[in-house]
Amino acid sequence: MREIKEHGYNGGITRLREHLVQLRGSHIIPEVIRFETAPGKQMQVDWGQMRGGKNPIHAFVAVLGFSRALFVYFTDNMRYDTLEQCHRLAFDYFQGIPTDVWYDNMKTVVLERNAYGMGHHRFHPQFYQFAKDMGFLPKLCKPYRPQTKGKVERMVRYVRDNFYAPLSTKLASAGLKIDVDTANIKGIQWLNDVANVRIHDTTKEQPMKRLIEERLVLKTLPFQPIKDIAVKVPDAIMPLNFDPQPLHHDLSIYNEYCQVAAL
Repeated sequence: MREIKEHGYNGGITRLREHLVQLRGSHIIPEVIRFETAPGKQMQVDWGQMRGGKNPIHAFVAVLGFSRALFVYFTDNMRYDTLEQCHRLAFDYFQGIPTDVWYDNMKTVVLERNAYGMGHHRFHPQFYQFAKDMGFLPKLCKPYRPQTKGKVERMVRYVRDNFYAPLSTKLASAGLKIDVDTANIKGIQWLNDVANVRIHDTTKEQPMKRLIEERLVLKTLPFQPIKDIAVKVPDAIMPLNFDPQPLHHDLSIYNEYCQVAAL
């Protein structure tokens, strides 16, 4: 939608979706009832694989249920210590902790569903202690229910289609290959300049604007904010300065990004 608007499209999202269904030859997608949550109540978390192979890139994606504020952090693994670090970065970005955090069947989160009876799961011991220390309640999504964790699943696709794929393509056209550090450097800019200031299709508001309201009820961080990664949300809406155009910069610009990523 954003890409074709840059080329003069002035229609609506519904018309675009109908056109895509015709192009794909797909059946009509069944309507999914969305459940709205109160400010500070819920965050949804998921992993998305951006690239496989020997040098994988995974995206840790977190979205707040009320504001739809999005956070993404790219890694080369999905180990437990990485998962915990990503949570800390997300809480630091949102400047608070929600009451509930929802997951699917991550092995670093849950070892066995319903181990102690229906709804009583055996969580990963380190993760359970981490959740207790942070003050949030981990919850598991019901299998095959898109309503439960649909917000974050849509955001995984959004990150892949609207950030990772365009950036990877632009770098490839200049003979460069995207890596985790470069993706994170550009990713924070994209979050602040595009993803969290767009008008959300459901709420009809900017996620960052609603985040200012949601931050008033998020739980206070029980740890010192991480200083080595600039992921703070500003109090005011930031101007849009994310460059959506294809790469036309001198290669020295991208060399600078790689040098910064190597530090």
